[in-house]
Amino acid sequence: MAFVISDHMDPDVDFYVPPGSDATQAIQQALELSKIYGVAHIIIRGRLYVYATTNVPFPLEQSLNYVFEGDGLGEIIYLQTDKSISPPSMITTAGTANAEMQQGISTHNSVISLPMLEYSMAGWYIAFKNLKLDNYTNQRWAIANGYSNYHSIVMYFDGVEFNINIWINETTEVLVINCYATGELLFDSRSRDVMVIGSRFENEGGFAVSSRGWTVVGCVFVGPHAFLNPGNDGNDGMVVGCVFDSGTIVTQGASGLRVVACTLHNVTFPGGYYGSMNYTYGQNFALIGCVISNYTIALNQLTGRGSYLIAFNTFNPSSDLIIAVADNAVVQSILIIGNTFSSIETHNSFIFIGGTNAPGSSETQLTGKVLMLYIAFNTFNNPNQTPGATYGAHFGSYYIHGIAYVNIGITVTYAYIVFNYFENTYGLYDNSTRKPVGYFQFVQLNSNVQLIQYLNFYFNVVENNIPIYIPSNQTYNAQFNVGIANSTA
Repeated sequence: MAFVISDHMDPDVDFYVPPGSDATQAIQQALELSKIYGVAHIIIRGRLYVYATTNVPFPLEQSLNYVFEGDGLGEIIYLQTDKSISPPSMITTAGTANAEMQQGISTHNSVISLPMLEYSMAGWYIAFKNLKLDNYTNQRWAIANGYSNYHSIVMYFDGVEFNINIWINETTEVLVINCYATGELLFDSRSRDVMVIGSRFENEGGFAVSSRGWTVVGCVFVGPHAFLNPGNDGNDGMVVGCVFDSGTIVTQGASGLRVVACTLHNVTFPGGYYGSMNYTYGQNFALIGCVISNYTIALNQLTGRGSYLIAFNTFNPSSDLIIAVADNAVVQSILIIGNTFSSIETHNSFIFIGGTNAPGSSETQLTGKVLMLYIAFNTFNNPNQTPGATYGAHFGSYYIHGIAYVNIGITVTYAYIVFNYFENTYGLYDNSTRKPVGYFQFVQLNSNVQLIQYLNFYFNVVENNIPIYIPSNQTYNAQFNVGIANSTA
């Protein structure tokens, strides 16, 4: 049975709250009466205020499943009238009823086994639908839930406007669909199986996730403070079909991240509002089938032996790909395949691969290494066919000039540059050195950067005698190319 709580005196209202007054007691009474039915279905009509005190207004217990639903669009405002207090979260979870469920469970139980109980959807359901949630208190987290040892909370958010921050733990499944957020949605490391679909994040809104296994599909991140933030445990996540309109992707070690068929651009807002991708520490990253415009893709402080795949993307002007290997780290492979890099007279889109400081150090020594570098089936062009200046990239205190479509400044063991089309640059030149842009540059920025042990160019097309910039003692193999003379190391 649903209980209707409203600031309007309609005939079907179960709990009337005068406009602007505290609705805490009415909601608490509705929750208490719901224990008769086993499910708390609370319908919010109009705008309700919950006045903050030093006590948690609504501690949710496992004895009930909960559905908080707006009638049309209901609104709950968490309001602090006493500025001298530090209120707790408005909604928290309490109780460990699952511990009682362990009794009698054996390996012969056909319903649920003990290992499955810890991640079971047979547990506890909490849903919010068609609600606007506002927080006018000094408490950061308006909703904070989770308790140790059991992942049995199923959370469902549909059509919710989050003008609040939420901090969710210990879930077995979370679905966020058709929502709008100006606050932070944090699903921490004790959460599982988080799905965010068709939602919009803007202003300070963001999705922070440390769950193991998650997906974001068809979402929009608008403005530089709107963010997607996979944390150090936010592994094996998928970002599919999203738009980052000056939105930011920033990570702290999210391994197995896949960004697929997304639009990443800075085209709506002025220069001070630009977003970017800054992927740090993680392993086995892939960026596939995206359109990137005026937006920097940076893979920083790569510390593991994983693989990094950049494939079938369109890098429109002013969209450099910058990859930095941490000092003393050995990266297994970097694969850059089937992309288009377009540079114009005012903005270049080049590849830069260099080094950065190790975690905990402030000095960059360029002691990292890439075992396998594979750059294949890419097109590099100047679609405007107009001469202009290009710019390089900083790696700590070092700088790699933008004097080639591909710029390498780190130790590489095996490098295969194959099946690429290096179009005529039409007079592009490096802004600092004034050198014409070439098709490939390898530079030893200090003595720690060793020569490329096996440098190979096969089946490339290089137009208009575009130069190569390499040390005089760097040898290479070149066969079956147009515009590169045959050479055997």
